[in-house]
This record gives sequence, C-alpha cells and structure tokens, in this order.
Amino acid sequence: MNYLESVANRILSQIPSALLPQVNGESLCNLYASLVFTKGVDATASDVHDMWVTWQVEQDAHHPDLVPYDQLASDVQQRYSPVVLIIREEGKAISSSNRVSSALTPYGPPATQEDRDRLFELYKIMVQSSESLVSRRQGVNTFFITVNGAIIAALGFFIRAGGGEKVKSVGVVLICLTGLILSFAWKGLIISFGQLNTGKFAVINRLERYLPASIFYAEWEALERGQNPKVYRSTTSREIWAPYLLAVLYGISAIGSLLVAVGTWRP
Repeated sequence: MNYLESVANRILSQIPSALLPQVNGESLCNLYASLVFTKGVDATASDVHDMWVTWQVEQDAHHPDLVPYDQLASDVQQRYSPVVLIIREEGKAISSSNRVSSALTPYGPPATQEDRDRLFELYKIMVQSSESLVSRRQGVNTFFITVNGAIIAALGFFIRAGGGEKVKSVGVVLICLTGLILSFAWKGLIISFGQLNTGKFAVINRLERYLPASIFYAEWEALERGQNPKVYRSTTSREIWAPYLLAVLYGISAIGSLLVAVGTWRP
C-alpha cells in the first residue's frame, strides 16, 4: 500500500456511509486523498465537489450534479461539509508530519553508514527518553495519590475533632480548596505527559524511516492509529478521570461546608 492509498483508506473509514457511493468508493477516496496533499487544510467544499465530478464522469456522465459547485442546491452543497472536515484534518496531520521531518533532518537524510550509525544512537536515546517519561509519569501519579489520601485522612480527622461547627466547616473548606488545586495540577501534568510522549513517538516514527524495520510505527498501525477505541484507548483518557473525580468530591464537600459555615444549612 502506497502513501496515497494509506490516506485514502483513512478517509474511507471516516466518511459516513450515506455519503459514499455503493460502488467504487475506494477510487473516489483516492481522489480525496490527492486533495489532502494538494490543498490540505485549505481544501474547500468546491474542491471536494470537483474531485467528485472527476470521479462521477467515469461512472455516469449524465448525472444531474455534474455542474459547478455554486450551481448545486444548498442541501447538496451541505453534503460535502463532513468530507471537507476529514480532508482538512488529514492535511493538518500530514503538515505536522512534514514539519517534524524537516526539523529532524534539516540537511537531508543520512547519506553514509557513519551518519546512519549516529542516527541509530539518537533513536535509542529517544526510546530510552520515552521509557523514562513513563516512569516519571508513574511517580507523579503515586505522589498525587499519596497526597490526596493524606488530605482525605486530614478531613476525617478534622471533622471528628472538637470545636464549633462553623470553625470546623471553615477548616474543611480550606482543606477542600487545597485538594481542588492539587487535583487540577495533577490533571494538567497527566495531559502534559501524554502530549510529551506523543511528540517523542512522532520523532521516533520519523527516525524509523531510516532503519531496516519500523516496529513502533507498525504497532501504531496495528492499533488503527488510535482512531478505534475498541482497539486502543490512550491511558491519558483514563488516568484523567481520577483527578476529575477527586475535584468533584472536593467541590461538593467545599460547597456543603461553606453552607454550614454561613448558617444556611445544618446537617
């Protein structure tokens, strides 16, 4: 499968079935894929219609929609909107890929065996860096779990301690606000680690183009590039639920305690 067919298959998997012809849909998506490389993020509905016309002429030269885009009925024009969005997203991804490649090898691909050996050493450093990032991420998660456990224990101790209800309520509010701040900090770090690892693997995948085998890129393709949640779902999307849940619990506790402190509610 060449690069054009690869993009065409991704487009084919994303276009709603109602917008695809019953036959030769692959050849139409090949034309859409060429539009990804020629127009990319600048693709318009008119461009998509021109590609469709090119395809449709071979299927039915007397089709009523074989007219310029601005002469189409509005409901027909609107059918192209989902396709335009898909083509622009694919164009954005390819543009990002090209920027990474240009930054990685600004003077061109390695030409000598010495250059390839040096590139392989850099490849190993990037893989080790990614593994180190995962270890740091686990360490951060452990830290925040421990801190939040201590905060919850402090809340229980403070509530059971002696003193007036208003004083205890104010203390609970302050502790919960601290927990909220830590929860949002934890969420931000989880997202940051996910973004960093995505960037590292973008570089690793480019480096693999100069190696005999592209094992990480092949693994990503086997996981359907993360587009099918039944095949692969990122750990970031799951880890982030922990700080969100804690933030909700701290928020509810803070609001309840604040109502007690001002005398609006008596538990």
